[in-house]
Amino acid sequence: MAIYHFSATIISRGRGQSVVAAAAYRCGARLRDERYGVAHNYEGKRGVVHAQILAPPTAPAWSQNRGELWNRVEAREVRKDAQLARLIEVGLPLELEPVERIDLARDYIQREFVARGMIADFCIRGDEGNPHAHVLLTLRGVSPEGFGPKERSWNGKAVLLHWRSAWALRTNEHLARAGHAVRIDHRTLEAQGIELKAGRRIGVARARLRESTLPAHLQARIGEQQHIANENGEMIVADPTVALRALTHERPIFSRQQLERFLRSRTADAAQFERAREAVLRCRDFVSLDADSPAGRCTSRDLLEAEHSLKRRAATMAARRGHAVDVARCAALLERAPGLRPLEGALQDLISAGDFKTLALSADDQAAVLGAARGLWAEMGFEVLDAPSAGVPAQLHRDSVLVIDDCRSRRLKEVERHVAAADHARALVVLVGASFSPLP
Repeated sequence: MAIYHFSATIISRGRGQSVVAAAAYRCGARLRDERYGVAHNYEGKRGVVHAQILAPPTAPAWSQNRGELWNRVEAREVRKDAQLARLIEVGLPLELEPVERIDLARDYIQREFVARGMIADFCIRGDEGNPHAHVLLTLRGVSPEGFGPKERSWNGKAVLLHWRSAWALRTNEHLARAGHAVRIDHRTLEAQGIELKAGRRIGVARARLRESTLPAHLQARIGEQQHIANENGEMIVADPTVALRALTHERPIFSRQQLERFLRSRTADAAQFERAREAVLRCRDFVSLDADSPAGRCTSRDLLEAEHSLKRRAATMAARRGHAVDVARCAALLERAPGLRPLEGALQDLISAGDFKTLALSADDQAAVLGAARGLWAEMGFEVLDAPSAGVPAQLHRDSVLVIDDCRSRRLKEVERHVAAADHARALVVLVGASFSPLP
């Protein structure tokens, strides 16, 4: 089950750290540390399935040499308490194939870090049940001549929050592209409207959890996690809709096996698990979509109602006659941009009368059609707004056009919330990235 994990720390000489050692350890390599005159050898480290350096086009050729790169970083910093690199760790979805996880990590790193001017040295560990990526990032701008001054703009809290949300967005895009309905969310459980408590990350393999020789701090974490699981289990027994809301927030359709896996991680023991399982299966909000198959697909009544609401609103809004673009304006645009001629049908459909539209084309064609439509809507005096991932635009009105981009990576209830807001304001809503099919 896909789980959101994102952490960011600084590799600092003030804490006795060496960035050369950090790179060698995470990538399972042998690197010579020129500053301290020692070799860090982690070639025997298991689990590293991919390691790669990504750099901006302006970076020198030596940036692709791991040893030279991080030794130059060490040499560039003279302070005894210098910050050397930023370390990002992200959890990778179990649902994706190993090559798909590499593509996801590479896509995110290229867009969010390398595009800003950082050199990124990343590796992927394929640990069973816990695939994740480590990303070491430079803190200085780079040119063909080498490192420049430190980029303070990379240190802001707003930038970090953007990286956190962008990881969820990019992961959900790749999950959708691979045909998976599961989604992750960077927000806290409270912000997501989920009553269950977040589990405690223990930091030790599952097989070692019962060892009596574990350090005291790990035993304390295990005890704390057991307490959290017991509280969550009792909450689910008392109100099983809590579990259904949390599970359908991750995936709109789930199997009995996925339900049981979800409950096992949120109950303290076998007895509590059975009580929680029975409570969920007997709950009136639990819906089996395949009545003849005990192992078949399931969902919640709440999600089915959201789907029905979305379908009703789509039909009502599509029948309205507002927000049409003048035919003459479209013809003039096609004269100015003849390259749009092959896409004329899709463009005409998008800008014709009606308050509910969908757009599902290849990425390039989609961008071309939507870009042309945005310009035409603006000429008509309509205000074009992009739907955020949380909340709805407060300024929606009759002359608004609400674009819900990349619907495949959004949750059903999120899309329904945006469509409901547009319906209430009698605005035009455009679902981009997928044809209209609320539940898979």
